[in-house]
Amino acid sequence: MANNRSGRKSGSLAKGGEINDHQALSFDQAGTDAEESRDILAASAPATSAAGQDGNADGLPTTAVDQDEVMTLLAPFISNPEGSVYAVTNLPEEFVAVLFAWVSRSSKSFKEHLLQAIKDGHIDMNKYKDANAFEQLTEKASAFHEKWTVGYGHSSVAEHAITHVGIEKVSRLASAELELSNEFYSITEYSQRYQKPVLGGWYNPYGTEAEAGDTDDWMIYETFMHRSYIVFEQLIEGVKRHFMAQEDKQLQAMSPKQYERRMAAIEKLAFEDARYALPLAMHTQLGMTANGRAWRDGLVNLYSSDYRETRQLADDLKNEITKVLPTLLKYANPSQYQINSKKRNKAFFNGAKGQGEGQAARLISFPDERAGLNTLLALVYVEQYGIPFNEALARAGTMSDENMKKFMDGMMFEFGKFDNPPEAFKQLDYRAELLISEANWHQLLRHNRKTNFIFNEPTPYQGITIPPRIREAGLEDLLILHANLAESMFKGMEADIAPYVVLNAHRRRIVAHFDLWEAYHLINLRTSEEAQWDIRQTFTDLYNQLMFVNPNLIQYAKRR
Repeated sequence: MANNRSGRKSGSLAKGGEINDHQALSFDQAGTDAEESRDILAASAPATSAAGQDGNADGLPTTAVDQDEVMTLLAPFISNPEGSVYAVTNLPEEFVAVLFAWVSRSSKSFKEHLLQAIKDGHIDMNKYKDANAFEQLTEKASAFHEKWTVGYGHSSVAEHAITHVGIEKVSRLASAELELSNEFYSITEYSQRYQKPVLGGWYNPYGTEAEAGDTDDWMIYETFMHRSYIVFEQLIEGVKRHFMAQEDKQLQAMSPKQYERRMAAIEKLAFEDARYALPLAMHTQLGMTANGRAWRDGLVNLYSSDYRETRQLADDLKNEITKVLPTLLKYANPSQYQINSKKRNKAFFNGAKGQGEGQAARLISFPDERAGLNTLLALVYVEQYGIPFNEALARAGTMSDENMKKFMDGMMFEFGKFDNPPEAFKQLDYRAELLISEANWHQLLRHNRKTNFIFNEPTPYQGITIPPRIREAGLEDLLILHANLAESMFKGMEADIAPYVVLNAHRRRIVAHFDLWEAYHLINLRTSEEAQWDIRQTFTDLYNQLMFVNPNLIQYAKRR
């Protein structure tokens, strides 16, 4: 960087004259060297830790309850009370589900909620005084799994072994890789839509400042993250002021309680849109449940990641899950095929990058309407009469359009908003291309049931999504300038670090493959008024396109 008065060497973030010029311009007010960056960090540092005055870095109490006592209370249930990745056991299944649900809507971790439940008397600790939460398998059972599940590859046996896992302080970049590593995970993730992220709550791929070595990379990265949070807070305040100006008369006429509730609602709406300025490095937390086979296959996929954080997460998951499933993950190791295949693909397409052109949602393949209806009717013929499919399809082809409509109306009669569509719907395939924000993408990952995705890695080259409230408040330039800064940072970083500075606003190109059954699920869930505006807009667009090409097939999908 220019004016490097600190005497430290410039690292990967300062390579290339054009990038330096961009960075110098972008960092003009924040400082362009390590000394000035330190001033920015000091000025924006929170008065207390993210955990608050009564908590340590993990958010666990250190004053009201002695730390040793906390560890003792959690030990029967948590495999690693002091760590960020841990297996969960010895708790009633529905209680685990409730605790994981709280994680989605609360800034507190699973461990903090569990500790509170213990203190509130919801768990009788007398039952667990002598409990060994992570007993090893008996020698006989272990030998069985070693021979048949591991040795002979009878992997279906491993599907009966279930483990719950809590994960804290992982970046949104790594959490997306985790969620995509296996389709059989059950996942609840912290929602940025409902909980405001905290200053300092992010992953730094350079590690600590000492680990970063004799370069300015760590400081430049930290300064960018602090600036991101400052922009986030500026957008919140700007949107709040806009709402308050619009609603001034109504606010003045409210009672104190009404005013307090409305201001809380305004704040929530403000940071829901302001979070588009935050990078993928921001921390999230997850509650996950999966069987041994899913964990094993997912870990193998995670080990092929380009990102050190994700590979370390795979190690941590394996270590903790092995305390519950000591045999079944024995061969959950890196696959040289997957690792080297990814490298070969990158080398073959070296230098290629896309541009942000196209619709947010575009249907690219779908069945012919009449052919799709014929297929559904033929499948019901097979189901009811056991006749060969070709014969059933021929019969369906002779049915009049009027009778076909009666068939569909009868099949879907009394179909309610909580009902699943018929199994036959799973045999009609669709493909759609999406160009959506990272914020939208992360919601889609959490709520899809049966969609398969092909997607590009996060980059700043596909444009950005500007939230409507930010545009209405006249603050789009602030977000655009920050996105430009993120792009400048991205260009000067190593490939395995750059994606961490991609913003929630940046768009990603995805090809989604799904069936009619899944289309009903997503449209029903994501076009409702309760859905977040970004994903609702995407699936409303997709629904309208589906209604144009397959009106009789899709007409019952939107029912909330």
